[in-house]
Amino acid sequence: MSGMEQNLGVKWQYKSTGIPDNLFSRSKAGLTREEIRSIIVSKARIKGNERILDVGTGSGSVSIEFALLGCDVTAVEKDKDNFEIARRNIEKFGLNDKIELISSEMENINLSDSFDVVFFGGTDNLERSFDNAFKHLKNNSRVIIAAVRLETVVNAIKVLKSRGINPEVLNICLNKGKDLGGKTALSPSYPVFLIYGDKK
Repeated sequence: MSGMEQNLGVKWQYKSTGIPDNLFSRSKAGLTREEIRSIIVSKARIKGNERILDVGTGSGSVSIEFALLGCDVTAVEKDKDNFEIARRNIEKFGLNDKIELISSEMENINLSDSFDVVFFGGTDNLERSFDNAFKHLKNNSRVIIAAVRLETVVNAIKVLKSRGINPEVLNICLNKGKDLGGKTALSPSYPVFLIYGDKK
């Protein structure tokens, strides 16, 4: 049995991203789908030893993907119920030593570390949260913001540009096959936007 399989306690012996959704407990905020997680990690352009800041971690699934690739993660979650779900998922995957989980609003945290990548899965108070996170970003670090609301996309672009970051925007539309009367139909999900760029 591989080390990764032992950590998970489930049969996930692969080194690729996109851990199946059904291996996670879901927070009330939902779960970042496995395909979206894979794209997020690909846009982070990691080598496996980076420090990651995950703001609004929800279920902790994105933090777990990064940690399993060798990164050290600081995950922030302000909602108490979501925090507990994230804690249970991190423990289930055996990653307490790789993920520091903090219960707080991002704008109120005093961080001592600097980070290579910041991922915003939660976008409440984005501007104030980004102000605090930005102070802890290394030069040539990467910012990734996930959004489902158009207003958040517009705000994310504005926030990045105001800090001298030239953002790229990716729209991801997933349609998964499901049984419909013995045949296969496509079931759509909310489109997700990723807004990302580099701090020079």
